[in-house]
Amino acid sequence: MQIISEGPIKITKSTIDAAGRRAKKNHRLIVRDKECRGLALIVNPTTTTWTYAYRPRGKDAATGRRWPNQTVTLGNPETHSPDDARAEANRIKGQAAAGFDPAADRKAKAEAQRRERSATLGRLVDTYATALARRPKMRGAGLPSPAYVAIEVAQVKLALQVIGAENTPAANLRVDDVRRLTAEGGQGANARARFGALNRFMDWCQDASHININPCALIGRARRPRAPQARAHYLTPAELARLWEAAGRMREPVWRDFARFLIAVPCRRGEAAWLDWSHIDLAAAEWRQPGHMTKNRDQHRLHLHPMAISILQERHEAAGKPKAGLVFPAPQSGKALDVFSDVKVALADKAELTGWTWHDFRRSFATALGEAGIPETVADAILNHRQSATRGGVLGVYQRASRWPEQVRAMELWGKLLAEAIAGAGARANVVSMAARAG
Repeated sequence: MQIISEGPIKITKSTIDAAGRRAKKNHRLIVRDKECRGLALIVNPTTTTWTYAYRPRGKDAATGRRWPNQTVTLGNPETHSPDDARAEANRIKGQAAAGFDPAADRKAKAEAQRRERSATLGRLVDTYATALARRPKMRGAGLPSPAYVAIEVAQVKLALQVIGAENTPAANLRVDDVRRLTAEGGQGANARARFGALNRFMDWCQDASHININPCALIGRARRPRAPQARAHYLTPAELARLWEAAGRMREPVWRDFARFLIAVPCRRGEAAWLDWSHIDLAAAEWRQPGHMTKNRDQHRLHLHPMAISILQERHEAAGKPKAGLVFPAPQSGKALDVFSDVKVALADKAELTGWTWHDFRRSFATALGEAGIPETVADAILNHRQSATRGGVLGVYQRASRWPEQVRAMELWGKLLAEAIAGAGARANVVSMAARAG
C-alpha cells in the first residue's frame, strides 16, 4: 500500500471532504494537524479516522530509553469534528503528561472486554464438563462417571435457562440473578438439584479465576431451595430375600454378585463398586476401607458375615485369586462398575419389586438391627456415620472406641436374618412349585 503524508495544516471540514474525494485503492493518505501536534486524519480506501500519537512519560528501566510512540484511535469525522478531535487529543496528552498510558489502558480494557464476551456462562459450561470429567470425586475414589457428568452439566444448563443467563458473562452474574432461580425454579428436589449444580459450577468458575466470588454463596440458606423430606422407606428381610433370589437370575454374574453384596453388606454402592482385593482379608473376614474411599474420609473396618464371604470367595476363585484389582469390574471395560441404574432396573423387573433405591438397603439394615435390639451407636459405627448424638461433643473427642466386638455380633446377626429370610423364601417357592405340578 502506498502511503502519502501531508501537513501539518489546519484540518477543517473542507480538508476532510477534499481528502475523502482523493481516497483510492491501495493508497493511504495521512493529513497531520497543525494546531494539535500528534493529531492526524487517516484516509483509507473505505474508511477515514482520527488518530493521536504521543510518547508516554518516563523511560524503560530495562533499556534506559524513552518509551516508543503510542497511537490511539479517537473516532471518525462522523463522531468527531476537527475541534472535537483536538479536544480529545489534548485530553489524552494531559493523561500522558501525568504518567498514564492511555493506549495501553485502552488495549487492556478491550482485552478484558474480549475475555468477558468469550467467557459467557453458556460457553464455560462446555469447558466445565471437560474439567469435571477429569476431577477426582469429592467422595469415594476415582473419577466421576460419564452419566454423573452428563446429569450435572444438564442441571447447570437448566439453571442458566431458568434465569436467562446463558449469554451472560460469568463476571456479570449477580446475586439477584441467582435469586430468580429460587423464585422461578420453585422448591422441591428439582429446584434444589439445579441450585446445587449451579453453585458447584460457579465454585469452579471462581477457582478458574473467571469470577472473584461465587454469587450462589451469597444466598442465605433460608432462601435456598429446601431439601425434600428424607426418605423413610426400607425393605423387610423378606423383600430383600426376593431381590436376592432375583439377582440369581440376572444375565451378568458381576451384576448378580454386586447386587447380592449390597444386600449382604450395608455399604454405599460406590464403595462396593471400587472394592479392591487388597482391601479384603478373607481369612479374617474383614473389609478395611481406606479413608479416601469413604464418604467422611475416615478409615473404616467392616466384619464380613458368611453370606458376604461366600460371594467374595466365589469371585476370588473365578478371578484366579488375585491380590489386588477390582472385585466387581464392569463386564466389558473392566473398569469400576457404574451402571447402577441399569442393574437396579433389571433387578426390580425380575423381582417384581419397585419403589426402592440402593440406599434403602442401608436403612433396611439399621431398621432390622434396631428391631432386634442392637444399639444405634453400634449400627452407626457399622454404617460409618458421624451422628451428632453419638460422636459429637465430648464423646466425639474422648470416646474413640469402635465397639468392634459388638459390630461383629451385629453383622453376624444381620447375616443370620438374611439367611433365614432367603431360606424361607426358597421354601415357599418350592411349595408353590409342587402345588402347581400337583394341579
